[in-house]
Amino acid sequence: MMTNAVIDPDADLISQVASKFGKRALCIFAHPDDLEFTCGGTVAKLCAEGWDVHIVVTTSGNKGTKDPTVTSQQLAGEREEEARRAAAIFGAREPVFFGFPDGGIVNDDELRALVTRQVRLHRPELMLTWDGFRPGFNHRDHRYTGAAVHDALYPSSDDHLYFPLDKEEGLEPHRPAAMLLTGAGTPDYHVDIRRHLRTKIRAALAHTSQMHGRTERDMRAMYEERARQAEAAGEPGPRFKESFARIIFRR
Repeated sequence: MMTNAVIDPDADLISQVASKFGKRALCIFAHPDDLEFTCGGTVAKLCAEGWDVHIVVTTSGNKGTKDPTVTSQQLAGEREEEARRAAAIFGAREPVFFGFPDGGIVNDDELRALVTRQVRLHRPELMLTWDGFRPGFNHRDHRYTGAAVHDALYPSSDDHLYFPLDKEEGLEPHRPAAMLLTGAGTPDYHVDIRRHLRTKIRAALAHTSQMHGRTERDMRAMYEERARQAEAAGEPGPRFKESFARIIFRR
């Protein structure tokens, strides 16, 4: 790969990363179904195009239920297994779970060290995570996970004096070519997921504890309606799309 190559902000980002740096992606999200609903179509596209996709979930989602009979331990096991099934549907690697309690994410050295190790271990050229800097954004786990990933990439993962114990495992510093932030207030990059919408829906439906009996037909109708609303509002990009804010590290 062209190690001294740069990303042209006026050309397609995913295609450039693949051709210039390599097809390695790392997705880091807070809860077991975050990825499927926010960027499942994009992950399906990457896997279909031969990317090596790793997934990290910072919590086990062990509070995401209204069922009074379910314990946190039971729910954690169920939701982790659902995430494994979803990853298999995509064709991604089996997820890694950091195991922090749902609602308990903090952007601290412990989390940044864990993220940094994953980056140095898998050496992705494309990262996908939450936008951790959107004011008033919904769940604290989303915000803090996204911020921790950003902070781990700049500067931690590429500077050898941060978390130097990684050296003992032979893990060298690394920073990816680019990062895509989902849930962004002002997205500037849109991925056409029309060909991968069914895979996105099937992966989302693997999270049975969260889907409340919804079917593939229900989900398809939901995304069709969202597409109609987006077109009526004059939103840019393809009809079926996932939208991100780009951060480019290789300029």
